[in-house]
Amino acid sequence: MALLDIEKRVLASLDEEGLLHTLRELLRIPSVTGDEAVVQRWLAGQLEEAGLAVDLWTIDVAELQQHVAFPGMEVERSQREAVGLVGTWQGSGGPGKRLIFNGHCDVVPPGECAHWTYDPWGAVQDGDFLYGRGACDMKGGLVAALYAIKALKASGVALSGSLQLQSVIGEEDGGLGTFATLLRGHTGDAAVICEPTNLTLMPAQAGALTFMVRVAGKSAHACVRLEGVSAIEKYIKIHHALMQLETQRNSNITHPLFGRLALPYPLSIGRVQAGNWSSSVPEELIFEGRIGVAMGESCQVVRDQFVQALDRLAMDDPWLKEHPLEIVWTGGQFESGEIAIDHPLVQCCGQCVQDLTGQAPEFAGLPAGSDLRLLVNIGKIPTLLFGPGDLNRAHMPDERIAIPDVLQAARTYILLALRYLQ
Repeated sequence: MALLDIEKRVLASLDEEGLLHTLRELLRIPSVTGDEAVVQRWLAGQLEEAGLAVDLWTIDVAELQQHVAFPGMEVERSQREAVGLVGTWQGSGGPGKRLIFNGHCDVVPPGECAHWTYDPWGAVQDGDFLYGRGACDMKGGLVAALYAIKALKASGVALSGSLQLQSVIGEEDGGLGTFATLLRGHTGDAAVICEPTNLTLMPAQAGALTFMVRVAGKSAHACVRLEGVSAIEKYIKIHHALMQLETQRNSNITHPLFGRLALPYPLSIGRVQAGNWSSSVPEELIFEGRIGVAMGESCQVVRDQFVQALDRLAMDDPWLKEHPLEIVWTGGQFESGEIAIDHPLVQCCGQCVQDLTGQAPEFAGLPAGSDLRLLVNIGKIPTLLFGPGDLNRAHMPDERIAIPDVLQAARTYILLALRYLQ
């Protein structure tokens, strides 16, 4: 459908230059998960300057950890302040629906800087791309949402209802920030999480669990290695068993948004550490990894399958039978979550994409954990993942985001707010 004159006027109010300037400033502020207080206070200043009603508070992590629905283990924050932040704008058109834009300000560590072409905290622009840790995941989407709200305010449109921007912490390790924001009472009728979806509409997300397993061996001098038991050799059998489990769990995918993916629910080993001397049989190996949680599947079912697969292996191995594997579930607990593809929020956003680009919107499921499952499952808020950035560029050296995609996301958020709150 053609854009209305009022829609064109509000879209023209988008401050593209200001958006990119703010995004560059934000990228220059390190905000690794567990250390986000500085960036949250800086963002609070941006929200206040934009004329939003700001709620900035210190999160009592210890208290939240006692809650039955606390979303998994949280990074150590004993010496670091956890800060929540929400900005709200009430439209001049009177009471109405409440639309939330949610985005996390925490980022993963940059890793070895020598692997980067550009300074991970430098916010360097090269052509149409802006480089830096968090550019894609997901400061680009967060700033796009902020400037969408600013455009709506600047246009003077008499919007009914309210818009809310939630800047949350701890998403990379379980979702502390969104969980705390919900418990503080910040809710709405619908929400968009500005995660990097490559401007694809994602109304569903798989879950994920992280684990650490300790494998016992028996040390001996390398020259008489048969006197020992290599924890590495035991791990090779374990790895094979886990890859079989992954194949089994991905063998009959019927969900329409996940069946098209090559590997919807991966089981990945991300870290292996073994031995203490090159000429000794390794007496211990520790491996860590991540296993996907299927749509509609409980985290406990996944844990049980994982343990059972390793128990079956141990029953056929005398050493492992006598020396049980130690399994610890670490990090955040990401359940799956979704709303229907024909939900009014999804359909409205899809129409906005089509009207702005002239192309039919694309739909997919996200094979990773996100805060969607907290807003949907705990907050009972219909939620859609939609934002700029290619997830394949996240969590890696030279993370980047395409500037045209950030601007397109902001325009889509503007049009969605106009139409959803009408």
